[in-house]
Amino acid sequence: MKFFKLLLKTLGVLVLLLAALLASYLFYFSGSSHTPQNLHAATGYRSPAGPILVFGGNRGTGLDIVRKLRERGESVTVAVRPSSDTSELTALGVETVVANALDAEQVQAAFASKPFAAVISTLGTTRGDQKNRPDYIGNRNVIDAAKMNGVKRMVFITVIGAGDSRESAPLPSRRFLAEVMELKTRAEDHLRVSGLEYTIIRPGGLGDVKATGTAVLTEDPQAFSYISRTDLADLAVQALGDPAAANKTYTAFDPSRPTLWKMFND
Repeated sequence: MKFFKLLLKTLGVLVLLLAALLASYLFYFSGSSHTPQNLHAATGYRSPAGPILVFGGNRGTGLDIVRKLRERGESVTVAVRPSSDTSELTALGVETVVANALDAEQVQAAFASKPFAAVISTLGTTRGDQKNRPDYIGNRNVIDAAKMNGVKRMVFITVIGAGDSRESAPLPSRRFLAEVMELKTRAEDHLRVSGLEYTIIRPGGLGDVKATGTAVLTEDPQAFSYISRTDLADLAVQALGDPAAANKTYTAFDPSRPTLWKMFND
């Protein structure tokens, strides 16, 4: 009996120790060990000179991107599902077009509704069957329809962990988001060979926290940090209007938020 009590006590201590180590990794150390190289110096914003179609623009980072485009006076249309709440888009003076990204015909019809100059996609999920996820299929439909309709420019928000950045993602992300990362990788690869002028941006940990204004783009796939959705939206809009960002794959990096702890304690 004493042996089993000692064994249980020992196991309990080990579990607590492992939990403490994991918490330390998540809140203090993840993302803080690498200083990125090849930082991108943003140039002045150049409008795409035509309407912009946004997929994933009715909430989260996509909605922030739409707001910032409207602040610059851009004409924006957002592709939405029939059940989407479009009240905030209406208040921003944004048009909408109904299109389920998983339906290639609907996506094609969305692009055919106007002579769009550019498209931005933030489509993605963290759960669900592959066939019901837009991470690859939905974005592939967007890329193909953009190409078919003569769109010149695309900005695509993916995730750190896709492509050659896999080892930069924290270990828990690599485990629990492995399927998402694989689908994003396929979508990135599809975009690169599409013939569209593209900018791929990979954020790390995203949060609905205040902007710092210190986030930058880097071509260093080893970089990782946490970042505000608002700062990510700024980077996406800057990239859209920056000819030097064409045909590049970037990591969105905020040097002031190398760890999760730092992001939520600013």
